[in-house]
Amino acid sequence: MKFLVNKKLATRIGIITTVITLTGMLLLWLIVSSNAASMVKNDITNQMTDAVESRAAIINEYVASAEEYMSAFALSSEVRQLLLNPDDPELTGKAQQYTEDFAAVKGVFEGLYIATPDTHVLTHTSQSAIGMTTRTGDSLKSFQDTILARKELTNLGIMKSPGTGSMILSMYEPVFEGQRCIGYVGAGVYASHLMDSLLNLSIKGLPDSEYVFLNVDTGVYLYHEDDQLLNTATTDAGYQEILRRIQENGDTQANTYSYKDENGVNQLVVYKYLKNRGWVFMVRESVAEVYGEVIMVRIVVGALCAVVAAAIILITLLILRREGKELMAVERAIGRLGDLNLSADEELETFYHRADEIGLIAQTTHHVCACLQKTIDDINRILGEMAGGNLAVDVEKNSSYYIGDFRALLVSLKSIQGNLTNVIRDISLVANQVDTSAERVSTGAEALSQGTLEQAGSIDGLVSNVTEITSQIQTSTVRCDSASKLVDKATGYTAEADVKMDQLTVATQNIDSSSTQIGTIIKTIEDIAFQTNILALNAAVEAARAGTAGKGFSVVADEVRNLAAKSAQAAQSTNNLINHSIQDVKTGAESTALAVSAMQVISECIQSIKTLMDEIAAASIQQSEMITLVEQGIKEISAVVQENSSTAEKSAAVSKELSDQARRLNSLISQFRIEES
Repeated sequence: MKFLVNKKLATRIGIITTVITLTGMLLLWLIVSSNAASMVKNDITNQMTDAVESRAAIINEYVASAEEYMSAFALSSEVRQLLLNPDDPELTGKAQQYTEDFAAVKGVFEGLYIATPDTHVLTHTSQSAIGMTTRTGDSLKSFQDTILARKELTNLGIMKSPGTGSMILSMYEPVFEGQRCIGYVGAGVYASHLMDSLLNLSIKGLPDSEYVFLNVDTGVYLYHEDDQLLNTATTDAGYQEILRRIQENGDTQANTYSYKDENGVNQLVVYKYLKNRGWVFMVRESVAEVYGEVIMVRIVVGALCAVVAAAIILITLLILRREGKELMAVERAIGRLGDLNLSADEELETFYHRADEIGLIAQTTHHVCACLQKTIDDINRILGEMAGGNLAVDVEKNSSYYIGDFRALLVSLKSIQGNLTNVIRDISLVANQVDTSAERVSTGAEALSQGTLEQAGSIDGLVSNVTEITSQIQTSTVRCDSASKLVDKATGYTAEADVKMDQLTVATQNIDSSSTQIGTIIKTIEDIAFQTNILALNAAVEAARAGTAGKGFSVVADEVRNLAAKSAQAAQSTNNLINHSIQDVKTGAESTALAVSAMQVISECIQSIKTLMDEIAAASIQQSEMITLVEQGIKEISAVVQENSSTAEKSAAVSKELSDQARRLNSLISQFRIEES
């Protein structure tokens, strides 16, 4: 219902009334149409049920009568005597005459005859059938074992007569002499007469109903409008379901069953089980035909409900339209009143005399407008007087106008009057005090300005001295920085010399190592020379042994010995030189180590000097920064002093101006009247 919140009252009433009316009419239609439909359905169903019951009774009565006729015929003396003496011509003639007379009197037999147990026809209403044998072989044996074996009438149901092609009820009743079957009587009862009489009894409103006879056990059509279906098993799903139900429960009461046939048409079947016959009689009609009146009833009731609903809604809308115009006038007036348009009640004058809700709203709106008008006029009076300087205006003169919550407004006006009066008095007093104090401030400001000017001169001299000191400290700082850079350079050179000395020491150590290796090599050469000399001596001895043949080899051995001797001598000389070089290298290594130690001492001294120079430079920088801060502080003090001087001059001027404004304020305040004269 949220969508109704912002709708107008008339619209809401119209919508709600319409919804309620439509809902009521819909419920009424549902109730009435359902009850009417139920009544019509029950009436039609009852008609069909009664028709089935009555037609089943007619069928049963017709068949029972035919069976009684058949039994009476079988019990006659003419039949018994003929069957006991089938070859007696006289008895045969009497029996034939009796057969024809009996059939003519009863008028229900299409054919009536007497036959022996072997189905030989002795008498027949049709002369051409006398002397025929109707069954032979297995058919005969089956007939004798079933129909002729029981002392009772057998009704085989409706079938087509083999002689005439008419629809007949085929009946047989055996005749016994003691326990021996001496023959039987057979008859074909007119079924077409029965069907014609049944079809002439049409159901009201359902002239196209379909009548069907079925054998419950076999499902074979005993009667159908379509002759081609006779003696054939039914394939209709609805009929098959009815047969199944009858076989399950054997209910002999008339029942109904609805289903959809192979064409998709909804069908209603009312059926009656003739248990003693083993038949079921059915009447079938489409649901649309059966309940056509139901649909029409629903449509008529729905149309009537729609007409009534439309009439109610139309009348409601007409009433709401008339009332809506008046409500819209009230709405416009209240809207203008909401905008504080105090002439809003003019449009409502025609409603003042009414006693309904609209009249009460109009009267209340008029009263509110009048009260607001008087209250606003009195407020204008009070505020106008105050605006003109008359703070002694009589606020309570029209206090009766302030009713309800407006009493707070009267209290506020009184409070405003009292507060303004007190404020004006206080302002007048303060203005006088300001005037006196402004004179004093002006005098003090002039003296302060003079002292500030003198202070500014002294501070300017101090700033000049501090600036000079700052310049000197900055110069010292620059020189310390230069000295520190020179020390850094010397330190770099010293470090480089240390590196070179380290390299020299390493080179000396390498030379020492190489000399040792050369000595080892020379020793090896000496050993080789010694071995060569020994080999030369051995060769000379062998050459001497060889005599003349080894003479040349001896010369070679001598030369080899000489070379070995020279090699040994050269190796000895080289070894001496190497030993001398090794001694010199050791002496150089010791000197290099001393030089390295000296360079390390020098480097440490230079590093100490650098540290001291860095500390001096840092101290100079710190002093320079501190002096700079002092200088800035003095400059700020100088600026403050100068600003104070300027401010003092301005204060003097402002004090003078304040004194003038205080006098003017007193002049303005004198225009307000705060007490009644």
